[in-house]
Amino acid sequence: MLYYKHNETKAKAQKEATKMYKGLTKIVTMTAILATLGACSSRIIPMEQMTTKGNPAWYEDCKQIGSEGYFFWKTNYAYSCGMGQSKFEQASEAQAYAFAVKGYAERINGKVNSRTVVDINNDTRSTRTYVEHSVQDTVIREHLEVRKKNYELVDSGQVHTYVRIKMPLEVFDRLIQEAKDDKTVALNNNL
Repeated sequence: MLYYKHNETKAKAQKEATKMYKGLTKIVTMTAILATLGACSSRIIPMEQMTTKGNPAWYEDCKQIGSEGYFFWKTNYAYSCGMGQSKFEQASEAQAYAFAVKGYAERINGKVNSRTVVDINNDTRSTRTYVEHSVQDTVIREHLEVRKKNYELVDSGQVHTYVRIKMPLEVFDRLIQEAKDDKTVALNNNL
């Protein structure tokens, strides 16, 4: 009987220890999860506020083509920049991306129609210049964001966003060739 009670007491102690271990495991797990969530959510970076409008240097000097990497491991890229402005941050960012992608489309598949008319009537000269830049639907793919900068202009409350996106140069050249091929096919179909 004494042996039975000893085993029963030992079994109870093991059950209690298991319960306590499971409880401790739950507490440690929940603490780790909450700490992780707290660390992620506390990383809010306030938007920069400026009193005067200013463009980032990389936006002012947005090169069309360049390379990145080291020594023999360089990759060539085609770049395009865009700027957006709105009182809403997302709208400003969407405009910036749209203008950057538009820059690619103009270079890949753009067409410029330009004319200047000079009228001289009774020794009075009038000049009009008309420039139209049209772009047909253009395929843009495989571009990556390189840089983004946004700030809020204090006086107006407008958010200004600048982006520079990049595309591997071989993809860019392939898209230009595809656009040329499409134009050739369209010309041959009209003949």
